[in-house]
Amino acid sequence: MDRIQFSKLRFAAVFLGLVSLVITGCAQPASKSRTATGSMDTPGFHVQRGDDALLSKRFEDARSSYRKALSLDSKNSQALSGLAAASAHEASRPGVSQSTRKSVLSKSEDQIKQALKSAKNKADRARAHSFAIQVYLALKLPGDWYEKAEDHFEDAVRLDRNDPAAYYFMGLAEAAQLNYSKASAHFEKVLSLGKRYDAEANNELKRIQNVRRAMPGSKFGAKIANVDKITRADVAALFIAELRLDRLYKQTGKSSNRGYQAPKSQQKMKLDPLQKYPDAIDISGHPLERSIKEVIKLGVKGLGPDPAHKFHPDQEFKRAEFAQLIQDLLVRITRDRSISTKYIGQSSPFPDVNKNVWYYNATRTVVNRGLMSVKNKVTGEFAPLDTVSGADALLTIRTLKEILKEYLR
Repeated sequence: MDRIQFSKLRFAAVFLGLVSLVITGCAQPASKSRTATGSMDTPGFHVQRGDDALLSKRFEDARSSYRKALSLDSKNSQALSGLAAASAHEASRPGVSQSTRKSVLSKSEDQIKQALKSAKNKADRARAHSFAIQVYLALKLPGDWYEKAEDHFEDAVRLDRNDPAAYYFMGLAEAAQLNYSKASAHFEKVLSLGKRYDAEANNELKRIQNVRRAMPGSKFGAKIANVDKITRADVAALFIAELRLDRLYKQTGKSSNRGYQAPKSQQKMKLDPLQKYPDAIDISGHPLERSIKEVIKLGVKGLGPDPAHKFHPDQEFKRAEFAQLIQDLLVRITRDRSISTKYIGQSSPFPDVNKNVWYYNATRTVVNRGLMSVKNKVTGEFAPLDTVSGADALLTIRTLKEILKEYLR
């Protein structure tokens, strides 16, 4: 067996193991309870740890904590609802098949039913309904996921009108449906209660304000506005849809930066199809393949394939890369090539961006022109390795559109 075949088999084994892990995480816990090993080894302690991990999006850690609680009490309502939500979030990751997600949804729904049946009080039942909203929100399977989330929200509020969880998770569901007014009302309710999820609700309100300010001009833009971490493929499609890069690059004279061209006598020569190597070998069949190909053809810096001809469409886009992309667009729009070297050699105002890194000039450019802002206003950190949200990308695009009005008349 050659190395390539072995690598493919190993990848398949790892992927099947991941799918098995996701499904196993939803499996029913053993009915036989273990004996506690210390004063802190209690269902309540492990549920609290699971809730903290779930809120921090450490879904595997959350599942582990909930299962520890269930190993002590297999009918613990809070652990059952927590495990249902954590498993749904884990199954929502890219690469998990639709059939696996449906299987996880079915098992999670069963666990919610068990949680309701095992509930000792109204608080437990309200929690089960609130966490059920998370299940449907995480998976968003085609059909009536939103309606089911609404039903559970109504049940949760009926049981406890002062539990912020129901309002917070339903707020996320409304935002996912682009119902920003309803979402804002739910998040404001969370803040008025002054309990858990207040910081998260406040962040969501700020994000919604950014989305509304950005005013996406395309359906894809409106959809991407709710994405926390956009990918390289998302960025390609977003800039094609919102800025019409194909027209922009034609108007700003892309031909002036085409590099080497074959003599006219050779330009009619065509390679045999078998000799032609694709620009990117990892985008075939991708939902955003067409937009990716357009961006590659335009030669946008920061959104090209690597030397191995891989685009990495599902790789999360970092702030440093985004700054480089925006700088290239500025150079194209203004036709001012000095922008790309203006700050080289100057000391850095950012504590986390060294003046010698490849993205230094770009970070200075985008911050000074108001196209991006520092991530931490107290410390002045730019956070170059943090991801870019859809709302942030849209705000930058809005500013770029204003610049376009001045230069492209």
